Amino acid sequence: MERRGPFVVACLGGLLSGLDTSVNIAFPAITAAFDIDVSQIQWVVVSFVLTYSVLLLPAGRLADRVGHGRITVVGIALQGAAFFACALAPSFPLFLLARVSQGAAMALILGAAPALVTLSVSEERQPRALGVYAMASAIGLALGAPLGGMLLKIWDWPSVYFFRVPYMVIVFVIAIASGLHRRPSKITRQPLDLFGAATLAGGLGLALFVASRGLTWGWLTPRTAILGCVAVLVLVLFFAVEKRASLPLVELGLFRRPGFGQANLLNALANASMFSLWFLGPYFLVDVRGHGSISGGLILGIAPTTTAGAAWLAGRLTNRLGLRALTRFGLASQGVGLIIFSRADADTHLIVLVAALSMVGIGLGSFQVPNMSFVMASIPRSQQGVAGGMTQMVRTSGLVGGLAIWNTAFVGLRDRRARSLGIDDVTASEVFVPTFAEVVGMSGLLALAGILLTVGVTFDSKIRDAPRDGT
Repeated sequence: MERRGPFVVACLGGLLSGLDTSVNIAFPAITAAFDIDVSQIQWVVVSFVLTYSVLLLPAGRLADRVGHGRITVVGIALQGAAFFACALAPSFPLFLLARVSQGAAMALILGAAPALVTLSVSEERQPRALGVYAMASAIGLALGAPLGGMLLKIWDWPSVYFFRVPYMVIVFVIAIASGLHRRPSKITRQPLDLFGAATLAGGLGLALFVASRGLTWGWLTPRTAILGCVAVLVLVLFFAVEKRASLPLVELGLFRRPGFGQANLLNALANASMFSLWFLGPYFLVDVRGHGSISGGLILGIAPTTTAGAAWLAGRLTNRLGLRALTRFGLASQGVGLIIFSRADADTHLIVLVAALSMVGIGLGSFQVPNMSFVMASIPRSQQGVAGGMTQMVRTSGLVGGLAIWNTAFVGLRDRRARSLGIDDVTASEVFVPTFAEVVGMSGLLALAGILLTVGVTFDSKIRDAPRDGT
C-alpha cells in the first residue's frame, strides 16, 4: 500500500462499525433489562443507524473540505465517549439518546474511511484495497456477535459497549501516530452546501422515521400520511437545491451515467434483504433453538465470517470477472441462502444452518466490493469523502428500510397467526417459527429480485478523474 497509516486506520474504523453486532446478540437481554416489547427493540437499531445514515454525506463533504484524517480523529474520540454513555444509561429513552450520539460519531468515521482507502492506493489497486476494507468490516461483524455472547455470560448488556472503549483508545493512538490529526498538505476549499445537507438529512431522516413508525401508527392514519408527504416535499426541495448549488452535495448528473442509479438501488436492496437475519436471527437461535448467547453469537457470526473471505477474494477478481458477474452471483447466493435459512426450525441440523449462513455471507461479500468500487470510481477523487458517504448512506438507508419492512411484516403476520390459533402468547414457538420463515423467505426473494436490475446494464469500474488529493 502506498500510505499504510491512513489505510490501517480506515480498516480499523470499518471493523469498529461491524463490532456493533455485539449489540444484536444482546437484544434479548436489553429487552428484558428495560422491560420493553420485542417490537420496540427496533429503536436500538433505528436511533443509531438512522442518525449516521443521514449524516454520512455531510460528513463526507466536510472531510473533503478539512481533511479526511482530521475528521476521522474527531469521530474516534467522540465514539469512545458515546460508548460510555450507552453503557451507563439508566433508562431506555436515555439509552436511545446515547445511541444517537454514537451514530453521529460513526458518521464522521465512516464518512471519511472509504476516502482514506481510495486515496491511499493507486487507481489500479483500488478494488483490492476496498476488498480489504470490506473484509475488515465483515470481520467486525463476525467478531461482534460471539464477543457479545461471551461478555453476556460474564456480565450484563453494558459490557457490549464497555469492551469497545479500549479499542477506541488503540485506534486513536494509531491515528495520531499516523499524523491524521495534522492539516493535509493539499486541501480543496469546497463549499459545504449546508442547505443541501440540511434538506437531505431532514427529508431522508423523516422518511426513514415514518417507515419505522408506520406499523405503530398505522400506515393509513393521518399522522403517517402527513409526515410522509412532508418527507417527500423536503426531499423534492433537496433536489431543487442541488440543481442550483455550485458544488452540490450529490451531483445529480451521476444518475445519468449507465448503471449508477441501479448500483445504488441494489446496494439498498441487498442490505435491506440481509437485515432480516440480524433482526430475527438472535431470537431464533437463542429462544427457539436454545443456543446460549455464546454459541448463538458464533453461529450468527458465520455469515460475516464468510463475507470477509468473499470480500477479500472479490477485490482480486473484480477486474478479471467484471462487476456485473460478481454482482449477480452475490445476489443469487445471498437470496438462496436466506430462503434455505428461512426453512429452519428447532430440529434442523446445524450443518444446514452453517451452509445457509455461509451462502448468505459469501453472497454479500461478493456483491459489496464490486458495488462500492463502481460507485467510488464514478465520483471524482477530489470528492471521495462524498463518494464514500454515498455508499455508506445508501447501505444504511437499506438497513433502516429493511428493518421497517421486516418488523412490520413480522408483527403483522405474528399477531394474525396468534389470533387464528387462539394463542395469547405471541412468543410461542408455533407462532414465531412460521412467521420467521415467511419474513426471512421474503427477504431472500428480495435479493433474488435484485438480479433483474442488472439486466441490460454494463458496469464500468474505470476511474475517470484527475490526480489524487491528500487526506
